[in-house]
Amino acid sequence: MYNWRKTRGGLGAPIPITLRIDRPVQTVGDKATFAIIGAPPGAPIYWSSYKNGVATGELNADYGHRTESNGTAQIQMTQAWTADQAGDWIKEILIQDGAGNNYTAMVVFRVIPAPVAAPAPTPTGGGGGILGGSFEIAGVSIPTWLPLVAVGAIVLAKR
Repeated sequence: MYNWRKTRGGLGAPIPITLRIDRPVQTVGDKATFAIIGAPPGAPIYWSSYKNGVATGELNADYGHRTESNGTAQIQMTQAWTADQAGDWIKEILIQDGAGNNYTAMVVFRVIPAPVAAPAPTPTGGGGGILGGSFEIAGVSIPTWLPLVAVGAIVLAKR
C-alpha cells in the first residue's frame, strides 16, 4: 500500500492522511470498505480511480462523503465488484479543509475473479442407497457395504 502525505500549513507538523482498504485483494462480488485516518475534520472527500494504470473516468467525484469530527471516515461501497472490474486498482482521495488546503492519499489493491466452485464428486456404482455405492482407496474401488460388514463382524466376535 502506498500513501502520499502532505503537511498542513502553519502547524509545522506533518498531517499523515491515510487511505486504507479492508483487504488488499478483493474478490468479484465483494463490497470494499475504505478507511480514512488523519484528515481534517468535517471535510469533503473526493474520489479518483485508476484500473490497470488507466483513469476510469472517476476524477474528484463527490459522493457526499465527509470526514467525521475526528478526521476519520469509514466508507463501504454501495455496489459489489463486478467481473469487468477485475484488475489492479489505485483509489485516490482529495480532501480539502476549510482554508482551501488540499490533502491526498491513495491505496493500491487488486480485484480478482470469484473462485469457480469445483463440481461435486459423483458416486460410483449403480444405486442401491447407502450400501450400493463404492469409494476408492489407493486406486482400489471398495464397495460401501464392505467396511460396515467388517465392523459388524468385529463387534459380534467380541461378544
